[in-house]
Amino acid sequence: MHNSPHNLELADLEQVISRLRNVHFQETVSNGVLRFDDQLRSGPSQQQMRFYFPNPSKSCTIARTNDHHGMTTTTGPDQQPVSRSLRGLLIAQFCGAFNDNAWKLMVALLAIRQATAGMAPGPELETVAQTQTATAFVIFTLPLMLLSLVGGTLADRISKRTVIITVKVAEVLLMTAGTVVLWLNPAGGMLPLIVLCGMGVHSALFSPSKYGILPELIPHERLAAGNGLLELWTFAAILTGTAAGGFLLQAAGSHTWLAPLVLTGLSIVGLVTAFSIPPVSPARTEGGIGATILGAWAAIQTERMLQMAIPMEIFFWTIASLFMQNVIVYAKAVLQLSDAMSGLPLTLLSVGIGIGAILV
Repeated sequence: MHNSPHNLELADLEQVISRLRNVHFQETVSNGVLRFDDQLRSGPSQQQMRFYFPNPSKSCTIARTNDHHGMTTTTGPDQQPVSRSLRGLLIAQFCGAFNDNAWKLMVALLAIRQATAGMAPGPELETVAQTQTATAFVIFTLPLMLLSLVGGTLADRISKRTVIITVKVAEVLLMTAGTVVLWLNPAGGMLPLIVLCGMGVHSALFSPSKYGILPELIPHERLAAGNGLLELWTFAAILTGTAAGGFLLQAAGSHTWLAPLVLTGLSIVGLVTAFSIPPVSPARTEGGIGATILGAWAAIQTERMLQMAIPMEIFFWTIASLFMQNVIVYAKAVLQLSDAMSGLPLTLLSVGIGIGAILV
């Protein structure tokens, strides 16, 4: 017999620390299943629950429900490795990351093809290829730097599921625009770069919601495993998207618009699977970008792990971005690989990163 009353002493901290406020979920027990909803209610809970576990080795089932969509997560030996809701997020993330990397490589290869037409292999060709590749990478990365805070604010103020679905709709439109652009001008030009910039905006707004929604889809003890799965699917998408970008472009031949048409179909798959993610409530109802910055800064000041993780994350992606640019230039200007094979060195790089994500 185990008695688990709410700790009233912690509830009294609201009277001492003005920034704190008490909230609680509604809990019920029915047929041996503990259920709680996703609706935060003001004040401490008045419930006291007593549970009896006749066999501690058996699993305990915890069900989480809300007004729109039911979800059940079980803990114990019978636990499923991936819930239906997390599977939808993983597929939506895979499709988005695949399209990001495939389209980025297509744009870079088209720019290199156009700028180096008629040039002999040598330092001049390498310089031109480096310039075109760097331009494509900067155009894609700049929105990630400028709009990530906006994405974080949207993820707090609006249901993360709503943000994810809206961004996936934008992705379908962007890939459709890319198809039309290459249909009008198979050589590429400036318009594919504009679509690439839009994909950067799409990623900046999507990322905070995809990471922030994880604790609302899976139990806390499974959070590390969930993050590992998300990273694994992300790098699987980077790997396959990078490999497929050049292959699709070469397979399309003179009809280059067929390559982004495939990406459009994949973006529709991502949108459809995003609807399987259960609705979640907004984290807060007030405060804008300023409040997000202050909250993030306060968390960094109090969490040593964040103080260590953020500089390492910046360092890792800085090196990775520079390395990826040089790999493309090396593949085209030095190894003289075809468009279909030019993604192979980057694919090998992604394999190494994916293995590292699994080991960690």
